[in-house]
Amino acid sequence: MVRRNDPCPCGSGKKYKKCHGRTDGGTHFLAEQELKQIMADYIGSTPAPGPDRNELSLLVKTWMSRLGGLMKAGAIEGAAYEHYAFNLHRDLWQRHLERSAQGAREEVKRVLESWNQPFVMFAELAGKNEGHLILKDVFGEHQWAMKENDRVAAPEGTLLFGMVLSDPRVREDAIQPVSTLYSVPSQNAAVAEKIREFAASVGEKADEAFLESNLLEIFAILHTSAEDTEELQENREPGERANESGMAAREAAAATEVQEEEEPLQTAEAVNTDDLTDGQRNAIAMLMAELESDGLDRDGKESLGNSVIRYFREENPIVRKPGGIVAGLYLAAQEANLLPGEPFTSKEVAKRFGVSEGTAQKYATAFSVRLK
Repeated sequence: MVRRNDPCPCGSGKKYKKCHGRTDGGTHFLAEQELKQIMADYIGSTPAPGPDRNELSLLVKTWMSRLGGLMKAGAIEGAAYEHYAFNLHRDLWQRHLERSAQGAREEVKRVLESWNQPFVMFAELAGKNEGHLILKDVFGEHQWAMKENDRVAAPEGTLLFGMVLSDPRVREDAIQPVSTLYSVPSQNAAVAEKIREFAASVGEKADEAFLESNLLEIFAILHTSAEDTEELQENREPGERANESGMAAREAAAATEVQEEEEPLQTAEAVNTDDLTDGQRNAIAMLMAELESDGLDRDGKESLGNSVIRYFREENPIVRKPGGIVAGLYLAAQEANLLPGEPFTSKEVAKRFGVSEGTAQKYATAFSVRLK
């Protein structure tokens, strides 16, 4: 508790009575500082050393494996941590709130009581009212209000998703994010229907409980929308875009040719690659197109394609540059005498697929053992 003659918590260097203690909002300012400290204390101490940290580490690895290539590593870690600390182990959060409420001012106690039940919100931005964003539940009848700020500058129709806490200090329906809200542009609102379809496929209803118990897959759905795919295309390096443009041109040309005897490539392992990431599937598609253009026979294409698929399923690498995978496979396949045509150097193959020579050599090492 801050006394009148103590330094003001705002860091001004003044006494509290001559700074925030002078204003009517002084007590509200102190409550805000206490609440921030309570949140910081929980995050700083959770999980405790030992088995709990091992559990979180395993959870993060699982999320990295599923979402790698779709989200940045830091965002994946943050989302996995929120799921661990406020969903899977909500009892730890609730015990922390109970301890923190002891001796706290009444305004703080009231907020801590409302913080007791974090929940996953999936809502549409429906408008603004008196400095608040009005949010309508996509899968239910709830409506919430969130204090407007510069971090959430989005037009109406935007979908907002994330872990939130009730915050009744200004209005009873108010909420605040635990840390980050993820936004989905209005033109990608079809993701809501994808989530409904996902819930229906497992015999459940898309509601708050379903979102909480299936957060990992929900994140995967959100980050594989059409808009995200276009953004990833724009952010790729010129060499990668050129490679994929060339691949698309070859595929379009191949589509106009009459196939007399050979059927399309359909290997037993390649029929269903839904368990792979978008980056991994892009690498497989690029490889098949390149092998086709180089005149490798059907058996050779199947063999090399299956080698890559097995590698993805066993090692689950994050593939940000499909060209790196293909370049490495080409080097390893040449070493194993599995490719037709003139030999090439690592520098030449790296240039062909728009990656560094080091990247090509790294993946060549990974594949060389598999092709022996």
